Amino acid sequence: MIRNILLIIFIFISFNACIDKNKDDSIKIGVILGLTGKYSDLGLYEKNGIVLAFDKINYQINNKKVELIFKDDKQDKEVNEKAVKELIESDVKYIIGNATSSMTEVTLDITSKYNDIFQISPSASSSKFSNIDDNFFRLQTANSSKHFINLIKLLQKNNAKKIFLIGDKKNKSYLYDYMHIFNDNKNMKFEEIIDASLPYEEILEKIKPADFIVQVQNSRDSASLIQYLRINNNHTPIISSGWAMNKEFIENSGKWSEGIYFISSDYINYEDEEYRKFEKYFSKVYRYEANRSNMQGYQTAKVLIEALQHGNKNVNDIKKYIIEKETFNISGDKISFNKFGDIKTPYYIFEVIDSKFKKIK
Repeated sequence: MIRNILLIIFIFISFNACIDKNKDDSIKIGVILGLTGKYSDLGLYEKNGIVLAFDKINYQINNKKVELIFKDDKQDKEVNEKAVKELIESDVKYIIGNATSSMTEVTLDITSKYNDIFQISPSASSSKFSNIDDNFFRLQTANSSKHFINLIKLLQKNNAKKIFLIGDKKNKSYLYDYMHIFNDNKNMKFEEIIDASLPYEEILEKIKPADFIVQVQNSRDSASLIQYLRINNNHTPIISSGWAMNKEFIENSGKWSEGIYFISSDYINYEDEEYRKFEKYFSKVYRYEANRSNMQGYQTAKVLIEALQHGNKNVNDIKKYIIEKETFNISGDKISFNKFGDIKTPYYIFEVIDSKFKKIK
């Protein structure tokens, strides 16, 4: 009888030890993006790509279960701070996010205080995160005067003298770099920097003297403003930011999208065989053609997955693996990281021609 009781106790203890071990062996990954509200298109697209990457590995890395914990930052500082703290309290050591530079800055203000948390963003591009030896990596080219060279050349080619900037101040970390495009070029300057939240009638009046407009807004807001300007007979040339460069912009602006320029590193070689494989698989799952944001979400997850597969769960090992490998070829897109976790892809100029983004420079 005593032997049986001892056997039951032993089995009970062993069973609970296995449960605890399995808990310890699971890999928690936080995903924090804007998933609701007017800025949600970018976050939702990236989420689809992220989920697809983990679906492909059946949420398993080196026989350890992967748990994705999604948080909605709502493009709101306080909401974002609360979400990040909840992830940390849940013992999350890896974070994918955020989608926008402003929310990424909020997250980094918290995660930078922890040496054991690794963060990787699909699309944050503010120069504020550049050339820093930290635990933050990203798959979007950082804004810099070097990367804005093609934009300046476009303005010079069009003999632009009165250049106006229209920007969304709610993504101020991203907007900041555009406000300082001409820091290294004293012969050019913005005539005026206009808050994009102003009434359209007021914006229309302010830009009357402009011979070129630089626009920094999300795709829906960019499309809406451009449509309004064109309908009201303002045909000033416009170059918009990579933030707006997705199919929603073309769908929402319709015929008024034609001839709009964009500056972005988001070039896709649609003829590449690896990209076609990715697109075929993506379309089968989601029933629509993949866009660049879907692809960046997918690539971000793939980089993290591969780093975890080839190392242990130590943040320094993950960083070391990514930096030493340097170049990843995912979906036909070569992504090269420098020692600070920034990617080296240049910025290109695109133009909307026949409802498609065509690389022109």
